[in-house]
Amino acid sequence: SNGGSEVASISAECGSALTAPADPTREGYTFAGWDPAFPDTMPADCMELTAQWTVNQYTITFDSNGGSAVDPITADYGSALTAPDDPTREGYTFAGWDPAFPDTMPLDDLDLTAQWTVNQYTITFDSSDGSAVDPITADYGSELTAPDDPTREGYTFAGWDPAFPDTMPVDGAALTAQWTVNSYAYSVVYYYDGTQDE
Repeated sequence: SNGGSEVASISAECGSALTAPADPTREGYTFAGWDPAFPDTMPADCMELTAQWTVNQYTITFDSNGGSAVDPITADYGSALTAPDDPTREGYTFAGWDPAFPDTMPLDDLDLTAQWTVNQYTITFDSSDGSAVDPITADYGSELTAPDDPTREGYTFAGWDPAFPDTMPVDGAALTAQWTVNSYAYSVVYYYDGTQDE
């Protein structure tokens, strides 16, 4: 049976009609007949037949789980496989396939799903001569709470440039404080010969 399941031998009188046995089976292969062909009647001499097989092809498909598309792989059962290029996903690092990518084509089709680790980024603050503001480090896409406004003598804080984001952006951000100079009203007092005039 050439690697397949066992097939019992057949003994019969010369010239008698024969019924072919059930096809043997072999993991990952399809039976393609006997060589030489199975006879209709028992020949005069003993005969040895060898099973012929066609290797099956199977397909691995990839669910990139929000990342870039990965083309399926179709190959012969048991053949060596080369992993595709890792998919990419904004704000995440590829963490492998689940289940793991196999070294050789397995029996039956296989579906793999990409696993991801979220990246962390940092927002830094240049208070532009104002009070210091600590940086913020957080997961990509996570919601952010703005820090307390910095202070600067003689100025009013006018916001950040660029604007403080609602969620952590890719690669973080560098923000610079904007200031509006304060204006004050002054009174000037003049004295004329001991008398006061404003």
